[in-house]
Amino acid sequence: MAGLPLNLPVLPTYVQHRTEGRLQKYELEMAQHPIRARMCGFGEKDRRPLDPPPVVRLRVRDDRGEFIHSEDVEMWRFVVSATLWAPHSDNDRSIVINPNTLPSSVPMYQSTTSSSAAAASVMSLSEPVKVRNLVGTTVSNAYLLKDHNDQLNIFFIFHDLSVRTEGQFRLKFQFTIIPSEEDPRAFVESVAWSSVFEVYSAKTFPGMTDSTELSKAFATQGIKITIRKNSRGRAYPSRADGDDDDDEDGPPSAAIR
Repeated sequence: MAGLPLNLPVLPTYVQHRTEGRLQKYELEMAQHPIRARMCGFGEKDRRPLDPPPVVRLRVRDDRGEFIHSEDVEMWRFVVSATLWAPHSDNDRSIVINPNTLPSSVPMYQSTTSSSAAAASVMSLSEPVKVRNLVGTTVSNAYLLKDHNDQLNIFFIFHDLSVRTEGQFRLKFQFTIIPSEEDPRAFVESVAWSSVFEVYSAKTFPGMTDSTELSKAFATQGIKITIRKNSRGRAYPSRADGDDDDDEDGPPSAAIR
């Protein structure tokens, strides 16, 4: 933690895209950064969601550079995917070796490049099992919602992302338009990075933070997202959920539908 700033400014990147004869520019930006989480380990049922839930906002400009009203944007083909990365380098941390399957001392993190994978190979009757380090719903559809300032925007909400291992990470979000018959090619239209966040072990986890005003605003609009009264208190569900959640460090009481 020492010496590593957790709230660096993150600038969005974007490209221009021609949609139905119109040139549009898509700008993806962070609306809510994750701060911390408790590691969920290598069990299949345990989930410890990032807190607060990451939220990405999409803004669209026309060919004159002016913002298009969100309600006028056809967003049914919009998706954003999330991947896990090292805090201050371009090293993908989305894949990790299950330590329970290690026959000997080998690096836990596995690069997606073939050269790194070959260097980390071991002689064994049983190969180490690689699993996703970022678990949960890693792809979000677009939602047209009002934020806590009553501003209507296009959002992508990642309410149930968990990380298996402890350490510092950041998230990379990539915006894509699903191909159609008229436009069969798919591109990464825009990218946004989260600030660095910390994933703690069970013994060192300081607890969940207060629910943000943005999360509360989404809950009042029917998004099923866990809302906490305070960082040490009991969680209570959004209006759209009738269940209760007694474990503040446990999985959310409901998921976005």
